[in-house]
Amino acid sequence: MKETISIQEIFQTIKKRFILIFLLTLIAVSAAAVLSYYVLVPQYQSSSQFIVVQKQVEEIPYTLNDLNSNEQLMNTYKEIIKSPLILEKVIANLNLDTTPDQLTKQVEVRSSENSRVVTVSALSEQPEAAVTLANTVVNEFKTAIPTILSVDNVHILSKANISREPVKPRPLINMIVAGMIGLATGVGLAIMMEFLNTKVKTERDIEQCGVPVLGTVSKFENDPNRKKKKKKKAKQKNIEHLQRGDGAFDT
Repeated sequence: MKETISIQEIFQTIKKRFILIFLLTLIAVSAAAVLSYYVLVPQYQSSSQFIVVQKQVEEIPYTLNDLNSNEQLMNTYKEIIKSPLILEKVIANLNLDTTPDQLTKQVEVRSSENSRVVTVSALSEQPEAAVTLANTVVNEFKTAIPTILSVDNVHILSKANISREPVKPRPLINMIVAGMIGLATGVGLAIMMEFLNTKVKTERDIEQCGVPVLGTVSKFENDPNRKKKKKKKAKQKNIEHLQRGDGAFDT
């Protein structure tokens, strides 16, 4: 086992194991493409926005406490929207075969910092179902919030619209990520194979083991016609001996 490996050896290893690295990368990209296009179910998203307008006393400006209170209210609205109280009404209204906990995974509530606008997004396998779910959640919240917090000034800014473009899976991004993972795996595997290789192939490998090199043996190429040439040469010599009559023969 090698203790260290140089940068030059890494590049040589990558060059030597290029086919392995390429195959692993190709397999990863192909697997991601198959999963994205044929296995994973497309998910569509639609969003609806609303705002809760608070009445302000004239000539009294907002203070820091008011801003903190608004932020707390936004967080409260988010929790109420994803509470069983609202989601159970949505399930009953749309006659959905699901539970509030499962429906929570399909509903996303967000708001920008220092903003009173709340965006409710819904995910579904059908774009029409995503639109219906987002709008129903907002309507149920608007109906229930006066009895919960005595707030009756919820205004819907925009209703959800149909989007024919799925938000996931994203085949191109999936294939790029899978290609990077496959490439990194291939390079890592190639380097590990080279690092764990204990075969001695060069003089440097012997020197790295702390053993001095006393000599080297040149490599001879195996010539299949060598024996034929040798026999032919011996035959010619025997003919020459017969012609001289000296009786010496080569074998």
